Amino acid sequence: MTADPASGAPGAPQFLVRPDGSVAGDDGASGALAAALPYTGRLARRMGELAGVGDLRLVEAFGTDHLTVGVTWTPAGEGTYRAALAPLAPRTVPTFTVVGAVDPAAAVIHCLGRLDAVEGVSWSAVVTVDARVIGIQAEQQDLDRLAEVGNRMLAILRSLEDQHGSGFVRLGFEEGALLGASLGRHALVAAIDGADDEALTAMIDEVRAILADQDLSAVASHREPEVAPVVEAPPEVPPVAPAPLVGARFGGAAPRKERGSRRFGR
Repeated sequence: MTADPASGAPGAPQFLVRPDGSVAGDDGASGALAAALPYTGRLARRMGELAGVGDLRLVEAFGTDHLTVGVTWTPAGEGTYRAALAPLAPRTVPTFTVVGAVDPAAAVIHCLGRLDAVEGVSWSAVVTVDARVIGIQAEQQDLDRLAEVGNRMLAILRSLEDQHGSGFVRLGFEEGALLGASLGRHALVAAIDGADDEALTAMIDEVRAILADQDLSAVASHREPEVAPVVEAPPEVPPVAPAPLVGARFGGAAPRKERGSRRFGR
């Protein structure tokens, strides 16, 4: 997250997008890239709030070029974007052979486990085009918030599609960074801290290869394990003594005396 937008290669496009939408410089894409940045910035800023990592400070996209965008905000919440493009060395995307039939849900979990092994990755998830979380590698996450983060990342990936087609997007915030990579119509999202770019690129290549032939739309949404409700035992009720018997019927009358035999007079 130390990339400097002014460090682009000599002659590479550098441009500025002001809060009022005016552009200074050449974005190398006939204005399309400059027009996409305010939209991307608004989406990403809300992602920082949802993920609890503060305000957006940097946008990077890795593809055939390396796009670096520094972001500052006015008190009114309008962004200024200072961008530079630098060419990346050509690379050959490796091929992977997946042996045997693989269940799509199991393939997703396998891929997230592989990504989790990269140093600097703290959590990861796969979010579908209809904003469903179908896999997650994390100790604890709010699934509703994560679904919205993934949905916004999908929109950012679409808006910067030409810049990250074979790579990924990294959003730098005050207190962390989020990664996004397209999986066809779906997205891989991860929280990263100091992860190596080459290690991330290699792992994303592998994940894409494994999931390329999987129908991720058919994978069920992830659900948190259900916790059995705690049922408290009812409080013990002390036995109630029976009410005393009252009334003439139950009065404590003296025992009846035994009478002698009657004698009739003559």
